[in-house]
Amino acid sequence: MPEQKMPYIRVTKNGPYLLFGASKISEKIILTDENGISVKYGNGKTFIIRADPVALCRCGRTANAPFCDGSHATSAYDGTETASFTNVMEQPSATAIKGPKQTLLDNENYCAFARFCDRGGRIWNLVMRGDTAADRLAAAEANLCPAGRLLMFTNSGESLETKSQPSVHTIEDGGLKISGPLWIRGGIRVESESGRSYEVRQKQTLCRCGASMNKPFCNGAHASLRWKAKTA
Repeated sequence: MPEQKMPYIRVTKNGPYLLFGASKISEKIILTDENGISVKYGNGKTFIIRADPVALCRCGRTANAPFCDGSHATSAYDGTETASFTNVMEQPSATAIKGPKQTLLDNENYCAFARFCDRGGRIWNLVMRGDTAADRLAAAEANLCPAGRLLMFTNSGESLETKSQPSVHTIEDGGLKISGPLWIRGGIRVESESGRSYEVRQKQTLCRCGASMNKPFCNGAHASLRWKAKTA
């Protein structure tokens, strides 16, 4: 059998994402507890891909989400990329919080508003406690962050990030009843419209609502808009 190529995504000028080398997109649903705190992901729909590449909406106006239906062309969508090509945790907006045993790296510009970081007293407080239970929960919360905004390391420099196989997902927020970003995992490369690649990371989230101020990446704008994707 021929070796399967690694998927990658290309951003087009004021248009959709082109996804190469993928056979499906699956939906992940943020599930919350009785207090509205995000606790885990559930599985939703599966979208089979029948073209390579396939065009995925990033303007937020398609009626056939997650696929592009050409709405960007009639909506004066401005998809200008504003994200930095500097590695996410080396940007001026990134901060390091060093606890007794673990260090949390945080770049708020990449927040996808999934809210897994709120459980157990919030990850920024947990990392400062230094006890085993808090450290484990902090690492788990960082791994549930879909955007890679939060990364956890031991103070000796060992990454606590879980590695995954390449996959592409849409996020639906079961707690807020809204739609979220495109979630890419497992080192999928994102190529700018200029042809330059952004940092390859284990997990990233790409804007689908069209309103991010950090395009092509999600910055949580969908939550303030209460954006809901339209499907055929």
